[in-house]
Amino acid sequence: MSYINLPFQKINISEMSNYIDKDGKLNSVLNLCGFLLCKKGWVKVRLNESTYVIREGDMYIYAPSAFINIVAWSDDLEGIAFKSTLDYILPFIERATSQRTILNIRSKPCITLNAEQQRSIEELANLIDRKVHIYQQAEEKSNQRKFMKRELECLSEALISEMFLYYVSNESLEPDSSSHKDKIIQTFVTSLFKNYKREREVQFYAEQQCLTPRYFSSIVKERTGRTALAWISEMVISSACQMLAYSDLTVKEIALEMNFPTQTFFGKYFKQYVNCSPLQYRQRHKSAEQDAEPA
Repeated sequence: MSYINLPFQKINISEMSNYIDKDGKLNSVLNLCGFLLCKKGWVKVRLNESTYVIREGDMYIYAPSAFINIVAWSDDLEGIAFKSTLDYILPFIERATSQRTILNIRSKPCITLNAEQQRSIEELANLIDRKVHIYQQAEEKSNQRKFMKRELECLSEALISEMFLYYVSNESLEPDSSSHKDKIIQTFVTSLFKNYKREREVQFYAEQQCLTPRYFSSIVKERTGRTALAWISEMVISSACQMLAYSDLTVKEIALEMNFPTQTFFGKYFKQYVNCSPLQYRQRHKSAEQDAEPA
């Protein structure tokens, strides 16, 4: 179903083959985020260097800047998936969740819901589906469509809230304090998702909040256990590795995508953190894929 003029889309995962290419890669997910709730069967996905088997009752959240490789799925797979743009999700994340939640999702994207939580997600998703159908039947530019679009936006926010609520409660994450330092981290994490392809210097993120790079870095290290530069480089390298592993872009095209001035400069930056060239990384990944046992 085409979600005309809406910032989100529901995917029927029983039609998985319609959304992946011949190599099992989900298409165009670098700037998208969303979730997948498995209702029946199983699906095996690979993100970065980790592999997850999502079974009945599991919810998998994929963060922005991710290529997801669908390794295999069962014939009886059923479930619900929603995807949305980063620009749509980020302002809501800023209001609804904490930097700890965002960082935790990147390292642990899969949780298991209980029956009540699963039912709640399904009911909201089905309600959105019905409202979208009515919305699409309404006359364009009519008052009905205008109000229904706002209603759908509210319902999608409710769905996102429900998803984060269950993630935080199931992972037993304590709420962050609302101190000035915590707000600095929150702003940094949000800005990092938006700007890491263009800005790789700590100074840029510090100046956004009118702080010196040294003081800003000390706060990031104190609150997260890692330096600001480590978070920035992790985002850049993670995205570059995924493009090398799961896309057909050339190394030069990836360098341009990541806003490096030259392919050579990108190669030096990449080798500094990965200890091999981008081309070597791609070749090693392909060799590992070929040597891996079938699912």
